Amino acid sequence: MSSRMRRMLLRVTPFVGIAILCGSLLVVQSGINANLANFAGSGIRSAFISFLTGTALLVPTSLKGHKSWKNGLISTFEMIRDDKKDILMFCGGPLGAFFVASGVLLSPLIGFALFFVAVVTGQLLMSVAYDFTGFYYTERQTVSIIQLTGVVLSVGGAITFQGDALANGDESGVLALIGVAAGAVIIIQSSFNKRLSGALGSPWKGALISFIIGTIALFVAVLVETVITNLSTEDILVGSRWWHYLGGPIGAFVIGAGFILVPTYIGFVLTFASVVLGELIGGLILDEIDAFGLGRRPATGLRGAGLAMVLVGVGLVTYSSVTRNPKTDTQGIDLEMKPQPENAQTKPKQGDTREISGGGASKGGVDNSKGRGERASG
Repeated sequence: MSSRMRRMLLRVTPFVGIAILCGSLLVVQSGINANLANFAGSGIRSAFISFLTGTALLVPTSLKGHKSWKNGLISTFEMIRDDKKDILMFCGGPLGAFFVASGVLLSPLIGFALFFVAVVTGQLLMSVAYDFTGFYYTERQTVSIIQLTGVVLSVGGAITFQGDALANGDESGVLALIGVAAGAVIIIQSSFNKRLSGALGSPWKGALISFIIGTIALFVAVLVETVITNLSTEDILVGSRWWHYLGGPIGAFVIGAGFILVPTYIGFVLTFASVVLGELIGGLILDEIDAFGLGRRPATGLRGAGLAMVLVGVGLVTYSSVTRNPKTDTQGIDLEMKPQPENAQTKPKQGDTREISGGGASKGGVDNSKGRGERASG
């Protein structure tokens, strides 16, 4: 191994470790929020509290950026005036809220590992759909055989992972489809958030607006749920402990460290692969040790084989993206490890909206565009 390669590995490894940690923390976040639901009265209320605390923590960071809030908002509404479909920029928050709520509601039912296997599968499927259609200012790409093979392997791995449950007639397979949808909407959300961040002049401002809108959406959902189900608000949160409120701070940390800081040093593709590795390994471990008291789901041969298939699938899609756009997808990896300045790109352009994502987290999909953004994970 050359000295140049050794130097690069030494400089890249810490950031890869941070990305893996962020992926694992997304799993922990789901467990914390699921436990909080026992004291809040419902999963929707728990997701709302998580988003609310995450929003509060993002306020100080939103002061960064080369544009003032006033100029950023003017640019945003001018873009909407010129092209009405840019109103979709504000839809990232509700999509992030759906992802977080899905984790709260599904993790206790199907386990952490299966939920995140389903999420990763949904991310890859939607990533290919974005490449094929060029949806929402994303540059249209040719979908390669390697990319399709990776997606097929991931879908097959998701099915294999739940083989034991399917053999026993368990309904977790049907619920896992919601996890696939959650992963897919995170890719859509990331394109909306990227466009919004470009208009506001800062990914931190984009993240804050996304969190605020997601928090409002969850608050409305809480009101509707309370009215329809006549859910009691008495003794709400009584008996909860301090760590039950860490879901929001974890989401804010993952956005800052995993989806804004790390990609500027090692690029989006390597960040995405590292986050996925953290999610899947974290989910398998937390299921094995019965973390958060949600029920033990021991590792089996089928679960291990399914996990391996998903990881190989992610690797193939990652390889396809790197070989197709080496300059874009390895952005940030150099011997000096100098991050790209935040104001290097000031205006969102055609083909300039996608990034990796997903908690939230989130969080996923391989970036085939020419910029960076963030995903909301409350």
